[in-house]
Amino acid sequence: MIIERSIRDVMAPPAELAVEVRAGAAFELLIGLSTLTAPDRAEGAETWVPPLAECSSALRREIARVGHESGKLWLHLLGLAEGEVPDLILRVSGLDAVELRRHLVGVYVPTWRDLAGAATLERAAEGDAIAISKLLAHRRYYGGEARQALSLALPLPPVQTKRRILAALRRFAAEVFESEERRVLPELERDAKRAESLARSLSAEEVISAAAGGYDYSREPEFARVVLIPHAAARPWLLLCQHADERIICYPLPSRAQPSLDERGVRLGRALGDEQRLRILRRLVAGDASLAELADSAGVAKSTAHHHLGLLREANLVTLHGNARRYWYSLRPEAVGEAGALIAEVLTAR
Repeated sequence: MIIERSIRDVMAPPAELAVEVRAGAAFELLIGLSTLTAPDRAEGAETWVPPLAECSSALRREIARVGHESGKLWLHLLGLAEGEVPDLILRVSGLDAVELRRHLVGVYVPTWRDLAGAATLERAAEGDAIAISKLLAHRRYYGGEARQALSLALPLPPVQTKRRILAALRRFAAEVFESEERRVLPELERDAKRAESLARSLSAEEVISAAAGGYDYSREPEFARVVLIPHAAARPWLLLCQHADERIICYPLPSRAQPSLDERGVRLGRALGDEQRLRILRRLVAGDASLAELADSAGVAKSTAHHHLGLLREANLVTLHGNARRYWYSLRPEAVGEAGALIAEVLTAR
């Protein structure tokens, strides 16, 4: 006897991934501050942010009070950055000092809550010395850069942390960003509209890949939406951030919609013109690899490897895949053939 059983799937289908595109001066200001204080700024990067050494003594002093290598700290304020620069400064100034530190330590970052523990983050925000020491020594928290980013600001009393953050924000906005905002913001808004137009005909994952250039995002169940933010401050870096239920992807503004042949050749030459980057490429010939594996194979720090990979991605040689659970890099299958064709075209151009 054959017994037929009906099968009913009682699990609701996953909700469609939402993608939003946001561009604004407050976002760019924070990414600019992150670039100014990055432990390893990209060599030859196309950015409006001057080297710290070229800034005024007053700004250098305010930055020193937060940390010359505090780069990732500023990105933890992106969740407060809707609107214009005065809106951001007003919002930060109106926050309770402990609440500001909750943003800085990553209470609103799901990955840091999982890695370090929500209770530890909360105690550190309130000023608990044991919790702060634990965070600063954590090898994976803050991408392994907690000591560089937080060692000056976090041990301070919350009110003093807030005072120093606000002073640096205001000084950088007035002395550096104000003169660049009028030029940069229209470019960001144009690219945001370009990314929004892609959403009319592409899936969420395809929009992310097209906008972010060489990043294949794997969906994370804890995030209801992905927010795409174009930036000019940290080109060619892709900045992957989190806030509450949002995955935030700050992607570099293209240098030009259609780079010239010579520009493409220079970009390729710059990508290949470093022994450490060549080691990374040779490792990727053998197969996909994580940032830590590539840093080890090149004999460099992870922050340095991240910089090298930004240039290799910009030259369309490698791609990034995954999410906070696991990121890995791949050599583009077409990369060798495209590079050879480009060199031939550059050499025969008249």
